[in-house]
Amino acid sequence: MHEDDTTAPAVLMVCDYSLRYLGGAQTAFLRQAEALASEGVRVVVLAPDADAVETQPAHREKSDAPQHPLITIAPPRRGTIPVLDLPLLGRAADLEPLVAATIRRHGIGAVIVHSEFALATAAITVARRLGIPSLHTVHTFFWRAPAALAPFAPVVSRVHSSLTGIRGGDRFTGSHPMNNALRTMTLRVAQRADIVLSPSRHQAEALRAAGAGRVEAFSNVAQPLRVASAPADDGPLRLLWVARFAPEKRVDVALDAMRLVADRLGQGRVHLDVAGGTHRPVPGVTFHGPVSGERVGELMDAADAALITSLGFDNQPMVALEAFAHGRPVIVSDPVLAKEFGDAALGTLTSDAEGLADLIVQLEGSRSLLAPRRESAVAYARDRVAGAHVARLQELIASV
Repeated sequence: MHEDDTTAPAVLMVCDYSLRYLGGAQTAFLRQAEALASEGVRVVVLAPDADAVETQPAHREKSDAPQHPLITIAPPRRGTIPVLDLPLLGRAADLEPLVAATIRRHGIGAVIVHSEFALATAAITVARRLGIPSLHTVHTFFWRAPAALAPFAPVVSRVHSSLTGIRGGDRFTGSHPMNNALRTMTLRVAQRADIVLSPSRHQAEALRAAGAGRVEAFSNVAQPLRVASAPADDGPLRLLWVARFAPEKRVDVALDAMRLVADRLGQGRVHLDVAGGTHRPVPGVTFHGPVSGERVGELMDAADAALITSLGFDNQPMVALEAFAHGRPVIVSDPVLAKEFGDAALGTLTSDAEGLADLIVQLEGSRSLLAPRRESAVAYARDRVAGAHVARLQELIASV
């Protein structure tokens, strides 16, 4: 039973990234905030441009819980860090008074951070000082930069240390200097939290091996199920690729695979919708550019499956949860993701365009292979919707 008690402890959710645009981390952050609010938890959002957020949860499941609007607080911006496009908020020590005042004013009982820069560090530090549980959600420990940037690694380390005030701690050493510097940023912030949350099992294992402390594999929250009927078998096999056009997302693998499919099957047998950027024309591909979340849902309903072509980078891509909530499996190039998602995914035999094309051709000729995967996709999402997510999160908070 839920009680509408505004004196019950609230949750402070903190993110260093701007909420004016929604990358994967921001989407996961806001969905968690909305899930908590939909289950009767008071939520305070502290993040750059938080005033751009809808304060009434957009997606609600049936629940007898009282509905609390999100309370949003946007720290003053001092600029933007180039390349990272990260809001510059000042040093962690300068942000601690704002965090402390927010905690006291709103009766905060737990702090959850979704980033690893000054604001998140300030929140973890103040939480520890006040005896409040702190949880750090790591969206990627698999930072990847070109090896040619290795000479700039000391600069990255110095900037992060200057912003966070963190001078010591373990170092990650398993890659080239720039990757090591980026992953050390995440590691050192994670080591200061009471619990580190990893949306995937494989990232949780990597964080534990690096010395992050108590790490729990804990999925991002899935949207309420909106399962659509499968597309008709008499039309083309329809696939959907959704992500930002960044090198690590490897959209070129999907496009090269479509060229190979067209060579083997001819035009019109397979169609790929691509959302997230623009590109020169490719046979059998429609480029939609950046689209809204609502439009992604429409494209997902029209698709037989979603494509995820990243390799060695992604933790738990939010597009996978989106696909599963719509009853769509994912086709993945990364064998680690194939294992992570189990029967809700179809993995390619090789991670290149040839391997993806082989699987697409197979599915075009045997669409019945998709039916059991759709069932598994729905089951995966059902276990991660708001009610289940919040119940487990509250258990973790209580365990500190």
